[in-house]
Amino acid sequence: MPLSTFNIWYMNKAFLFANLLIITLFACKQDPKNASQTPAHIQPGEQANPKVLAGHWIAVDFCSYANQYGSVLGAMNNGHLPYAYGITFNPAKPDSALCYNAFESWSVPMRYKADTLELVGARPGKSIYLIYHSNMEKDITMIDPTGEQVRMDRFIKSKATVQDAYSAFAIALNHNILGGVFTPIGKGAGTEPVTFFSDGGLKGIKSFNRYKICAGGDCFVAGQDIDVVTLYDGREEEKTSKMFGYRYNGQNDTLTIYNLVNTNKDEKGAYKVSTPAYKFSRKKPG
Repeated sequence: MPLSTFNIWYMNKAFLFANLLIITLFACKQDPKNASQTPAHIQPGEQANPKVLAGHWIAVDFCSYANQYGSVLGAMNNGHLPYAYGITFNPAKPDSALCYNAFESWSVPMRYKADTLELVGARPGKSIYLIYHSNMEKDITMIDPTGEQVRMDRFIKSKATVQDAYSAFAIALNHNILGGVFTPIGKGAGTEPVTFFSDGGLKGIKSFNRYKICAGGDCFVAGQDIDVVTLYDGREEEKTSKMFGYRYNGQNDTLTIYNLVNTNKDEKGAYKVSTPAYKFSRKKPG
């Protein structure tokens, strides 16, 4: 699903706001005497605080790109990789935020100033800023000015009941890439539909009942050649895990899952795309 007109408008507005933020960060824009001169759509509402932010926040813009391209690699290459896929705010630890990527987590010191949060030293010697929006969708804009270009990412609070922010992000990523019902097609295809559930559950492929989409790290065993998904039986994950490549056609209505062949066991990323293992079409509703 392409980024909506609202999201494009939102990102353009956020870009302009970012430039102002870098210049005037921590200035007195919250001063009541200036409130009447501030446009209604950017007036601050409820200020950011540990109680309001408590929970897991996920990088929803990245998920939107992954949906558009049917691919994590597509999202990375056509958008960008955010500083973190997920952030957990714990009221018991109000002076720090716990950030997650696909394979690790790290704590970052944090300072509050009204609706702005500073992730102090998020990158060596440099901070990243979070702007909490309370009057729109209660989302957060992450502004990362630490590279050659200012980068922005929109985060929303997850409603998933999970232990950490990456698990919440994975549910959203699953939903946007593989979540749904598919119909097997091609030679030797079965007749039963295959369902990829957003929580990582899988139904309809023999020997497997769980899946994990690779979102970063060593699981990208084929490099840039293809996205990777691991299928496994949740009762014996270590014994049954098998990595496959997956790729959609240009219309994102046909999904092919490929076998991967390890061409050099001593070299990371030495897997090559082999023969199709499964092929599916998206089952149209109704």
